[in-house]
Amino acid sequence: MTFTRSTMAIAVASTLVACSAPQVDNTPKQPTSVLTAKFTMNGLYLPDHKGTQTVYTRENMRAIDQEAKFDSFYMRWANYDQSFIFRMEDKLLWDVNHDKETYRECPISGCNDVFAEFMAKTQDASEEEEEYETYEEKGCAVELATNKFDVVATNKTRKIGGLPAQEYTARWTTEFKDSKGKVDLNLLQFVFWTTVPTAEMQNAWKVHEKATDNYLDAVGDNNPLVRLLGREGYKAISAFSGDVEKSDASQFNSITKKLSTIEGYPLSIKLEWFQNSEACAVVKKKRSDEAIDLSQGIGNAASTFFGNMIKDGADKVVDDVVADWKKEARVRYIYEVTSVSEKMIKDTTFEVPNDYTLEDRQ
Repeated sequence: MTFTRSTMAIAVASTLVACSAPQVDNTPKQPTSVLTAKFTMNGLYLPDHKGTQTVYTRENMRAIDQEAKFDSFYMRWANYDQSFIFRMEDKLLWDVNHDKETYRECPISGCNDVFAEFMAKTQDASEEEEEYETYEEKGCAVELATNKFDVVATNKTRKIGGLPAQEYTARWTTEFKDSKGKVDLNLLQFVFWTTVPTAEMQNAWKVHEKATDNYLDAVGDNNPLVRLLGREGYKAISAFSGDVEKSDASQFNSITKKLSTIEGYPLSIKLEWFQNSEACAVVKKKRSDEAIDLSQGIGNAASTFFGNMIKDGADKVVDDVVADWKKEARVRYIYEVTSVSEKMIKDTTFEVPNDYTLEDRQ
């Protein structure tokens, strides 16, 4: 009996040890471009959060591993650890959720966010929701008064990740003016720190450019950015973000031609969007301009009138605060490359883990 118990104990222990041992990944390794980066996002429209990103690229596949955490305790539910795996030959995208150990299989053009669509429909159905109004819906005619894009080499230098870097700034300003001369101002501002590319960076450019070509062949015009900018415009933006080499600036429009004057490989990109909306404003009627109501007697009318004047002063204070609020960046995004290299990476990097559950197929 004792012998039997001992034998069973040994068997159970052996089984547990076998189960706890990590599975060995014997899949082959292939040369792969690997980029690592860290990023920060904040602003009036975004809760503060920061994260890291690793991008693995081969000519016919790309995997983007991204992890982020929100600063606010109340936003920790939104922390994420996910991967996007693009398989160009199969025209597939896998959206992998590592927290839930689930994934979605979608066309390479992207996944439809069912929850977001449902929420949008719910909001559309609510009569209490205030909807965004276009200029046409407001019945307000505007004209594009300013559309200016400039790139400047500041001659400032610093070291990023041990590499010497130089600074460039790009500013895109648009102004929409209404019939009364009031203006909606949008300012998109970039700050780039670039370095002379190493041999590994140049090799990464070549691999990324081939992968981008294969992606564009696979996605066609089923990508909104491709439809907006065209194939070469999309490649121009990729070049400007350091994803492909700026090999033929002559094919780009005036904006991307200016971007092509930025020399080197981007190590850090800072984007800020500022907005000041004055056009098509609805003039608020002052309380003190309202007709004096004598129906409740002169004393009460005077009290109401002077009370409204005080409230008008409070309104002005609020308006001044709002005006100051508009000076803040609506969106701020900082992306900093920490390494670019070529490594031998296992094929499973571009596969969904076997034990993950399929959540949706689109």
